[in-house]
This record gives sequence, structure tokens and C-alpha cells, in this order.
Amino acid sequence: MGMVPLMALTGLLYRRRLRNEIERLQASHEELTTILDSVDACIYVKSSDFRYQYVNRKGSEIVGLPAESVLGKTDSDLFDSVTAAELRFNDQRVLEQGEKVVVEEGYVQGRDESVFTFLSIKLPLRRADGSIRALCGISTDVTEYRDIQESKHRLTFYDSLTGLPNRRLLLDRLEMVVKGTRRSERYAALLFIDLDDFKVINETQGLQRGDRFLRLVAQKLEEVVRESDTLARLGADEFVLLIHDLGLDVEQAAHAAERVAEKLLGQISSAQAEDEQVLTLPISASIGITLFANGQANVDSAMRQADMALQQAKMAGGNTLRFFNADMQADVMERVHLEADLHQALARDELRLHYQVQVDDAAKVTGVEALLRWEHPQRGLVPPGMFIPLAEKNRLILPIGYWVLETACCQLAVWAQESGKETLTISVNVSSVQFHQPDFVARVQHTLERTGADPARLVLEVTESLLMEEPERVRNIMLRLSKLGIRFSLDDFGTGYSSLNYLKRLPLDELKIDKSFIDGVLDDPVDAAIVTTTITLANSLGLEVTAEGVETEAQHRWLLEHGCEAFQGYLFGRPLALDELTLSDQACLSS
Repeated sequence: MGMVPLMALTGLLYRRRLRNEIERLQASHEELTTILDSVDACIYVKSSDFRYQYVNRKGSEIVGLPAESVLGKTDSDLFDSVTAAELRFNDQRVLEQGEKVVVEEGYVQGRDESVFTFLSIKLPLRRADGSIRALCGISTDVTEYRDIQESKHRLTFYDSLTGLPNRRLLLDRLEMVVKGTRRSERYAALLFIDLDDFKVINETQGLQRGDRFLRLVAQKLEEVVRESDTLARLGADEFVLLIHDLGLDVEQAAHAAERVAEKLLGQISSAQAEDEQVLTLPISASIGITLFANGQANVDSAMRQADMALQQAKMAGGNTLRFFNADMQADVMERVHLEADLHQALARDELRLHYQVQVDDAAKVTGVEALLRWEHPQRGLVPPGMFIPLAEKNRLILPIGYWVLETACCQLAVWAQESGKETLTISVNVSSVQFHQPDFVARVQHTLERTGADPARLVLEVTESLLMEEPERVRNIMLRLSKLGIRFSLDDFGTGYSSLNYLKRLPLDELKIDKSFIDGVLDDPVDAAIVTTTITLANSLGLEVTAEGVETEAQHRWLLEHGCEAFQGYLFGRPLALDELTLSDQACLSS
């Protein structure tokens, strides 16, 4: 009797402990489920036959079904065939090979078939004997992160206007191609492409119109570029094409690059033809090409050489292409050294003024033109056409130009004290860069006051191209200087495109006929007609007219017969240093 109650008590205690354990396990399960359902990632378990045994709330949301409806199904039941095949391939690596897999997977969701990217970690679940019974996966949605990364990548490496690679990506790829040519010895080419006169679009039709045309040009260029090559936009209207694998023979590589360049020129022309708003001014392009192989170039030198070739194409008038070569490199280095020396020329007192006489119809000297010369200690006399453009480019023309002005004014002040020379004038060429300085008028006035030069004896020579730059501003500057008593001469008349209606509004005193027309007056009816028309025009505007570059007696007689009354040229004297110059009231005819 005593044993029965004891056994009953033992069974009761056992059932209670079992119930407590079950309740504890249920509580733990509910707690685990709560935790898993709160995780912002898809957590799932798949059996060895790829069927879902467990999926948390996030997983059911992804497939759009309750968790209980997902259990027992495979990915083929839940996703499109492409997604299901990708998931099964990754699952097989876990279930069949026992690998841990970390991989990005794409899921197509919703009616709009949006593609989402998940970073998935998949682990094998093993039995006690080590065999694989299932896999456990955790997939985190990284779509937004990847979109942000892609956006940052595009902002970093691609041009926002055209969608083409930018300078940074181009340089990365150029570095790879340069290294590749060192290994393979196969030629590659770098092409710099610059639109000619593109600024006309922005200036006349607006920036938005210009941007639209650049996008169209980019599309047209892409049509003739291989996918393996790189077409990039450096900025503004500059494009670059990097072509690799042009073969081992330099002539064949050059021929292939030339064919591509010609196609690019054609595409740019066709872009304008296809544009819905046709421009009155044709837009063409200049292309510079450099070839490299077998360690012949690095990134910097390739970029520099292509740019040098581009500048040669632009100097040739545009709408053409040029190849870089060693002679071009030598010319550039010569200009670099020359420019470096030019920075020191003024401080070293190497600049000189030479003077060329100007005469009237009786061949009597009325004045001189001051011409800048550079006596280099090693190079000798450097031609003005070589160093003056450099000075204008790097703005050295400003201090040099003011030195010329002050030297000329000092000479006027000296001549004012010498009998027979007090009425002589000095003509000084004014650079466009100098003329447009805000303090130009004040600097000229200050120079006149400091030197004591008579403003009426100073003639400033300006060009037609200068007059066309901000014409109203130029006119106002000329009027202010004219009030000081300074005279103005329009140099090289006939070589520009100035408006006659505009010319009559300017305080001009003289037109100078360019030498190129004087050379042809005896045997070219067109040149003769231009000269006679210019003389007639000058007379009608009340201006003096001077013929430049008169070299023969025959030219002189012809000009006298057609009404020209002032002359300058080798017939009357070459440009000379001051101490070699002979000035008198007597007729001046060179022997």
C-alpha cells in the first residue's frame, strides 16, 4: 500500500517537470521566433532537397506569402526562373560541398518586377555524424546601399552631362593600357578631340542649347567607338578617345587611328546636321593623336603629346587631325625654354625698341613706329613673331607693353627739346590684353605726365580684332584717351572683319593698309582694288591713310598716283636702333 502512493507521487512529479520543460521550451521558441521575426533580414532553413523548413517574417514579406504557406516549397515555386536558378546554384555549393557561401543575390519582386540585391550568408547544418541535413541562410537587403554606391561611383568616374567616363576614369584606364603596351608591345592611341568655335553656340544660343549639342555629339561619337575602347569627356567641349590593341606595326596602327579620327570628324559634322536647331556657323573639330607602345610613354607624357598634336591641328585651321612626333616635342620644349627666358628678359635689360620711319608724299620723315626687339644673350635677336605671342599668352605682355609705352614717351620728351624733331610722332602697338586692363587709361595718363611727353605726338596702333572685342567698351576707352590728345591708328586694315558703320563712330585718325595688299598692287587686280577702295574710304571718313610694307619705287609711284600720302617700309628705311636712326627734314629714300 505504501509503494503505490510513492509511485503515483513520482509520476506526478515527472509529469510536472515534463510540463515545465515543455513550457520552457515553448517560451524559448516563442522568444526565439520573436527575435528572428524582429531581425531586418530574411532568415530561413532549407532541407537537403531545397525545400523551406523555416522562414522568418522578413522572408515571408519578401515572397509575399504567410510563413506557413512558404514551408515545403522550393524557390522555383516562389520566384522567376532566373532568380530560382541563381539561388539553387548557391544552395548546391552549401548542401553538396559543405561550403560556407557569402554572395550577392538578386531577387525580382512585385508586379513592376523590381530587382532587389541581397547579401546572403549560407551555412550547412550538420547531424551528429557530420552529414549535412539542411542549410541555414541569412539574406540582408543591400539594394539601397548598392544604389548609393553606384551613384557615388558615377559621380566620381562619369561626366554628369554626357554620361561618358570623366578625366579620373580615363586616367585609370590609360594607366592600365600603358602598362599593357609594355608587356605586349602592341600599339595604343590617345586622341584629343576639341570642337572648333563651340563657344559660339553658348554665346549666341545659351548654355542650355550648348549642353544639348554636347550630349548629341557624345552620342554620335559613341556610335563609332568600340566597346573595348574608352571615350571620355574632359570638360567643356573636350573629348578623349583611348584606343588599345592596334597591332605591332606602327604604320598600321597609325592608319587605323587615322581612320577612327576621320570617322569622329564625320560624326561631329553629322551631329550638327541632325540637330533640330541648325546653326548658321558650321561646327567642326580638331583632333590630336599620339601613338605609344613598348614603354614609349607614361600617362603624363601621353596626355601631353596628344594635347600638343591637338594644338597643331587647331593652328592648321581646325576641322583636321594631326599626329604627335618628335619634332613637335622639340618645338614645344624650345618654346618652354624661350618662355622661361622671356620671364627674365625685362629684368635683364634685354628688350630694345627699334624704330621704322614713316614719311609723307614728299618722302619726308613725319614720325616712326616703335617696334619691340629682344636681344637674347645666346639666341641673338629673337623674331617678334616668336616671342610676342608667348608674352600675350602668359600675360608678360602687360609689363612689357608698359615698358614699351614708357620708353617711347621718354623718347618723345627728348625729341621735343631737339630742333627738327619736336613734331615727330611715335606709333606704339597696343596688345588686346593690355588694352582691356581696367587701369589702362590711368596708366597711359600717368606715363604721359611722368615723362612729359606730348599726347598729340603719341599714336596708339590697334587692330580690327581688338575693336570687335566688347566694341562699346573699346569705344569708351578710345574716347577717354582721345580726350587726352592721343591719336589712334587702325593697323593692318583689311585683314579683319570690322563694320564700317562701327568704324565711323570711333575716334580714329589713321588707317594703315596691310603689307599683304601692297605686295600685289602692281599685278593683282583684287589687291589693287582693295587698296584704292581703302584710300577712298579713308578720305570719306576724314582719316589719313598709310601704306605699310612699301619696298619698291614702282609700288611707291602707284600709291602716289592713287592718292596715298603716307608710307612706311624698307624703301624708306628698315627698323633700326635709336643710335643708328637718321632723322631729318630731308627726303628719306633707302638706297
